[in-house]
Amino acid sequence: MIPRVHLLEIHDQPWCPVAVRDGITDLIQTGLGWFRAYDAVAPLLARALRRTGARRVVDLASGGGGPWPRFLGLLAREGAAPPVLLTDRFPNRRALERLRTVTRGALDFHPEPVDATAVPAELAGFRTLFTSFHHFRPDAARAILADAVRRGEGVAAFEITRRDPLSLVLNLLGVLAVLVAVPLVRPFRWDRVLFTYIIPLLPLAGAFDGFVSCLRTYSPVELRALVAGLPEYDWEIGLERHRFLPMWITYVIGSPRLSHGSARGLD
Repeated sequence: MIPRVHLLEIHDQPWCPVAVRDGITDLIQTGLGWFRAYDAVAPLLARALRRTGARRVVDLASGGGGPWPRFLGLLAREGAAPPVLLTDRFPNRRALERLRTVTRGALDFHPEPVDATAVPAELAGFRTLFTSFHHFRPDAARAILADAVRRGEGVAAFEITRRDPLSLVLNLLGVLAVLVAVPLVRPFRWDRVLFTYIIPLLPLAGAFDGFVSCLRTYSPVELRALVAGLPEYDWEIGLERHRFLPMWITYVIGSPRLSHGSARGLD
């Protein structure tokens, strides 16, 4: 496997123009839905939600909403349908307000910035991260998990990116998909057209950030090292194959210990 390298992602940076950051998160959210990126892990998350009796999901680093518009229905079919609160350090308010409207409040959002390493006590609920855990360096990634443990909340992180040549190639193909997708993303916005076809910041920044995302993604072995020593929690760590693409989803799921066990997973 390619060694992990923690380079910066453009849309993570405070200096990134809001139109570019929101455009990238809008495109990520659209792509996750079109390609059913996380369908395969819905049963895993539903099982953890039932096991912990979670009454709410608090999604961290939500971007434009991630897979949640589709994921709500998948969880409901698995017998787990708690309300979901979306949060982010840089909330994409336009996208999140639209999701709240079209889902009739099943997806709500917190309007203020949320630090995933120190979630406010009032935002109680099972914590999730989709396509975002790689944004954090090892000390911050462990702090996210440790904060959930300290609060006694379940936590799960899922990544469709991996540090392998195939993922890097598929990311480059994603640049071409951006050129096709921009006019189809709803609601339509002229600033996306501007920053794609006239000033091509979206495809260039998106390609760069996608490439870096692959290089930043934690392997199951590294995830096991991150959870080592966190007390009184059961950890499930592994890989789940995408249902129709040649891709794997890396995941870590933690919940307060109900029975003796240890972290398990795949390399």
